[in-house]
This record gives sequence, C-alpha cells and structure tokens, in this order.
Amino acid sequence: MTRSFDRREFIVTTTGTLAAAGMGAPALLQAAPDAQRKLGTCGPPPRKNPQRETAAEGMPPLPLPATPLRRSEPKAEPAPPVMIAKLEYGTTQDWNTDPGDCDNLMRHVREGLGLWYGWKQMNVAELVAKHQAGQKTKIPLLYISGHEAFEFSDDERAALRKYLFDGGTLLGDACCGRSEFAESFRREVLAVLPDRAFEVLQIDHPIFRAFYRYATVHYRNFAGGVKNEFEATPEIYGVNVGSRTGVLFTPYDMSCGWDEHTHDHGARLIPGDAIRLGINIISYVAALRQLAETEAVTQEIHAASDRPRQQFTLAQLKHHGDWNPDPNATYQWLRHLAEESSLAVSFDLRNVEPKEGQVAPYPFLYMTGFRQPRLNDDELTALRRHLQAGGFLFINNCSGYHEFDQHVRAMVKRMFPDQALEPVAADHPLLRSLFEVSEVRDRQTGEPRPAELEAIAIKDRLVLVYSKNDAVSQLKQVSDPYGNGYDAESCRQLLVNIVAYALQS
Repeated sequence: MTRSFDRREFIVTTTGTLAAAGMGAPALLQAAPDAQRKLGTCGPPPRKNPQRETAAEGMPPLPLPATPLRRSEPKAEPAPPVMIAKLEYGTTQDWNTDPGDCDNLMRHVREGLGLWYGWKQMNVAELVAKHQAGQKTKIPLLYISGHEAFEFSDDERAALRKYLFDGGTLLGDACCGRSEFAESFRREVLAVLPDRAFEVLQIDHPIFRAFYRYATVHYRNFAGGVKNEFEATPEIYGVNVGSRTGVLFTPYDMSCGWDEHTHDHGARLIPGDAIRLGINIISYVAALRQLAETEAVTQEIHAASDRPRQQFTLAQLKHHGDWNPDPNATYQWLRHLAEESSLAVSFDLRNVEPKEGQVAPYPFLYMTGFRQPRLNDDELTALRRHLQAGGFLFINNCSGYHEFDQHVRAMVKRMFPDQALEPVAADHPLLRSLFEVSEVRDRQTGEPRPAELEAIAIKDRLVLVYSKNDAVSQLKQVSDPYGNGYDAESCRQLLVNIVAYALQS
C-alpha cells in the first residue's frame, strides 16, 4: 500500500545533494530515485498553511452568573482571488505529477511581486458544464501538465475553445520534458484552434520581460544517463488569440522547478529560471486580463449610409499568419472615418485574399498581424500590380513587436526588389491631409515622439505605408500594455490622414 508523505518528509527522504540553482536562485534539492516518492507524482504535496486556533472564551471574575465574553480572535486572511486552476483531466493521476507546483509558484509570486493570488484544482468536467450552461469560466489561467499522452473529447475541446475566446489563457507544461505529453498537447490545441499555429515566442515577447528580463536560460537534460547542462534562449511556444498569446507551452519541464526539485532524467529548466519565468507568465496574464476581456466582445458598428458620396469600404488582407488580431480596433477606425471625414463609409468590413480578382475592387487595403504572413510569389505579384495600378496598402505592426517587423521588411523587399522603405518626411502631405500631425504621443508614457512611418513610392505617390509602431490598437482605449505604439488620439489622427491621403492622391 502506498504511504502518504508530507512535504518535509519528501524533501528529507529524497535529498541527494544541494546544488546552486544559478543566477542568484536559492539552493535546490536533487530528488532521489522514483521509489522514494508518492506513486504517480514527481514532487511532494503542497505545503500546509498555518493552522489558526480559535482563542478560548474567558469568564469575568464577578458577579456570577455571567455571560462568557469572547476574547479577540486572530482573523484569517481573506481568500485571495484565484489566478490559476490546475486542470484535472483523464482517468489517472498523471494530471497531478507535481502536486505542489501551483501552490509553490503562488508563494513565489507573492514574495516576488507582492501580490497574493490563489489557485485551485478544477476538473475538466466543470469547465464543460459551465460552457454547456452558457456560463463563463472567469479564472484567468488554466494549467495542464503531465507525462503521458492524452486526448480531449469534443465537448472538452469546445469548452476550451470558448474559454480562450472569452479571454482565458491556457498553459501547458511537459513534466520532465516528456515527449508523449508534448505531442498530445500540441495536437489537442490545434484541434481546439484549427486555424492557428504554434510558433516559438521571439525574445522581445513580454513573457521574457514582464517582470524579470530574460535573454537566456539554463537547461538540464539527461541523454543515455549523462547529464548535460547548457545555456540558450528560452523556448516557449505560443498561439495567439486576438492580440495576446492565449496559449503557452513549454516542452522543457518548469513544474518541477516551481516546486524546487529536479530528477536525474528528462529535460528541464533549472528551478531558479523556472520560477522566474513562472512569475513572468503570471505577470503577463494579469496585465493582459483587461485586454482579454475587452477583445472577447467585438464591437461592430452598423449604420445606414444615406450620404450621396462615393462609398469607402475598408478591405483587410487575409494572410497565412494571424491576420485579424484586433477587429475591435478596426471597427473603431471605421467609426472615426465616418465621424471626422466627408467619406460615406461602408460599415461592412471586407476581408479579402491577396489575389488579383479579390483586391481589384478596393483602392485601400489594410494588413496587420504579429507573425510571418507567409505570402507566396503569386500573392505578392498580385499586390504589387494592384499598387502599380493605383491601389494603396497600409501595414500596421500590431503591438509593435520585432517578429512582424522583420517579416514585413522581407515581404516588401520581395514585392519591390529595386526599392527600399523610406521614412515619411515630417512635411509630407500625408501628415497634413486632414489633421496637422507634427508629433504623436507614446501610449505608455504620454510623451511626444516622432511618427515613424515608412513608405514605398511610385512616381512621387506613396503606394505602401508601414507603421513599425502600433498605430491602430489603442483606438479602442485598451491595448497590449507591453506594446510599442501611439496613444488613442495619435492613432485617430494618423489613421484618418492615411485614408484621406490614399483617396486624394
């Protein structure tokens, strides 16, 4: 019969040697062979919270009889808001390979951030029941870990999909770096979000700077029983949901590191880095919670257009990356065009493929995203011909991250190999087409900064304008708090000017 261990007993009986966790982290404990641990788990159970004893009742000396007076009693801390739910799935204990991981991570979050968040275990059946009852699961982060292969049912996939679109975040961790779990998690996420792709997060992603700034981390793996330690860039994969990363996955074990123990097998981050990246993940999810809830509801605009002027329809280019991360802000753009220009704006936003037959009816094209558009040669040729024939393309770098920026520059170079993106001069007519824009303001600091627009021109007419800083998302007054871009007023003036210039030139 399996004997239960408390946390202290586990650590004492499985202690091998103390080794430095690196980068200033505390000493870590090397776990002993698996025979010493609780069946089906990697680590000890969660710490027990201090027990508060109720004070005894006191009796006044005289007179008697008298009603007992209660002494003041220590008050327990109020329950903290739940940040993370550990998802119980399947029919075995594999979902709980590190019973103390969430508890210990939340303690590190409290110590590092000064914020006290709670956690809970949650069966996937509860998620399904809430979904089928039309209720939202409001816990910001669902966490799933394990060793073995697994598979969700169709109902579980539907519930997870709704949870993500409602603003939730899903975190997967391959405990001990097990490939069986990693392959299953990737497969199931792509079944939940079939039109998305897992891609490794670039080093300028907020996950790597939300609290601790990271360029490299320390890994430890065992191949053929030989320990290998090395330093490399962090390897975390993500799937975007809107303008945030709604699914996160690490193929290198972090859960054992959160619990400050390791094993002489598998592949993992050392505990110090695992804990700090865990704190960064919690910081990122907490910071983007308002954005996630805002983007869960797309505010579409409907209105009858009774102006006798020519209609303007905003045509957004579809591509093979995350081509529509922020529809809310796009509709706000249309609203400002209707209110502040003489255009009779069609509120039916059109999404078009980059093909000659589809883009030809639309003089103004809009493109945005976070990741590589992956347009092929035929699609780029269709776009180039459209621009040479009088069309206009505006490209916005959603959140202003490096990944989309580098791919846009490479794409433009393929479209116009004999030209290069050139800065739009401060006195260019584009910046005076409706509003006089001499400077814009940073959305984070409110301080003035230049409007760093770049363009491709054909016969002195700008046909392609690119903003490497986000000039759209803040139109809805809420945007990525880690993003690089302009405030709402600057976005409004720039975007109205860009459309006015495109239709006048």
